[in-house]
Amino acid sequence: MKMKRPPAPPTLPPRATRALSRYWARIRLCRRRHSAPPPHAGIDYRALVEQVPAITYIAGVGESGEWRFISPQVYPILGFTPEEFTTRLWIEQLHPEDRARLLREEQALLGSSDEKRQVTEYRMFARDGRVVWISDEYVLFYSHEGEPLYRGVLLDITERKEIQQAAALQEQRFRSLVQDMSDVIAVFDAGATINYISPSVQRVLGFHPEEQIGTSSLALVHPEDLAGIRRLLATVAKRPGDTKRTELRLQHKAGAWRWIEMTVTNLLHDPSVGGLVSNYRDITDRKTLEDQLRHRALHDPLTGLANRALLVDRLTHSLSRSRRLDQRLAVLFIDLDGFKAINDTLGHAVDDAFLVRAAQRMTSCLRSTDTAARVGGDEFVVLLEDATVIGDTTAIATRIIEAIRAPFAWDNKETCTQASIGIVFSGSVTDAVEELLHNADAAMYMAKASGKGRYEVHRPEEAKPRSKNHADAGSR
Repeated sequence: MKMKRPPAPPTLPPRATRALSRYWARIRLCRRRHSAPPPHAGIDYRALVEQVPAITYIAGVGESGEWRFISPQVYPILGFTPEEFTTRLWIEQLHPEDRARLLREEQALLGSSDEKRQVTEYRMFARDGRVVWISDEYVLFYSHEGEPLYRGVLLDITERKEIQQAAALQEQRFRSLVQDMSDVIAVFDAGATINYISPSVQRVLGFHPEEQIGTSSLALVHPEDLAGIRRLLATVAKRPGDTKRTELRLQHKAGAWRWIEMTVTNLLHDPSVGGLVSNYRDITDRKTLEDQLRHRALHDPLTGLANRALLVDRLTHSLSRSRRLDQRLAVLFIDLDGFKAINDTLGHAVDDAFLVRAAQRMTSCLRSTDTAARVGGDEFVVLLEDATVIGDTTAIATRIIEAIRAPFAWDNKETCTQASIGIVFSGSVTDAVEELLHNADAAMYMAKASGKGRYEVHRPEEAKPRSKNHADAGSR
């Protein structure tokens, strides 16, 4: 028997088919959402609390409030079990220096009803007596029954505190060292603005540190030294770690100029410094002593005039300059007539004073560019630069003769003497220092031979007179 085919289901319009498909898709999506586990499902919160390296807790407020929960980490950190840890134990183990402060903070928090996160740090004694630094981060909340409770985390910050304390101690030692040292330490930026200066600046320059902060490190530099220090700072600033040393003058608050020895180091790249560091000291006394020693080495100790060494040096340079500029210079060799008789009559004390006065009278006749030197007992040499006009030179010689001829008063007595002067002019490219001095000396003896108390100009064409070494001592 032949089976009959069942009738085909009715065909839905295309729009109905699409709507039905969307309906079943929403059904499947809803089923997946309701059957999926929640995002936090499967998380073991107890294991999380017990394994984090911090103490989590819920505690009552005040000395009467008990600890509702404290995680097992209290044992490795403080040496107490959760069962042992009570409010009384917490208060007993607080460091005495922190206990009163914490109780005041708790009372203030209760009075304000502030439920924001609070952070405080304090010390506790562990079971074995160790001091443990604790960072306590907590919030105050209220239970359903209205009871105030703390929910928080205790972190062991002992290692961090020890590092901070070591750093603070090192900084204090450095600060004490800087404050007590005689040298001044200053830190300024690339624009030379001072960001730090040590208290020793008050001893060196008279300024309080606060008066210098924010000012330019170049403000006190001597105008003659300013260009040099600018170049030095620009050079140092180009190379990290570079160090340069210099000497310059800085103005004291009282107005005087002080000589300074300064070392500048580039630490702009160092984040802990971030600037140019200068270390400087006052060397005014040293510079003064150096100047005195230099002056003594180049000057006559009795009259203060240049000695032979300085005269020869200046004469050498003047000859070079006169040749380069096509100028002429003159050398005057001066001898005091009759000085030996003064020495024999009045003694060495008056003798020295007489030479000092004679030197003063000579220098009063000279220009600022001229040099006077004492080259022997009663012998002096004057160097006149730019002696192009012969008449100007002879006029100076005449003034010196007249100044020396004026009487010298000693103990209500007057002593008179004269000066004989020999003059020589440079004029040849072959002129030498010793030759000029020799010719001036020869001209001086010609003046003595002509009657003393006068001058003679050396003339190359004339025969050379006898040497001073062969002169009769009595003629002087």
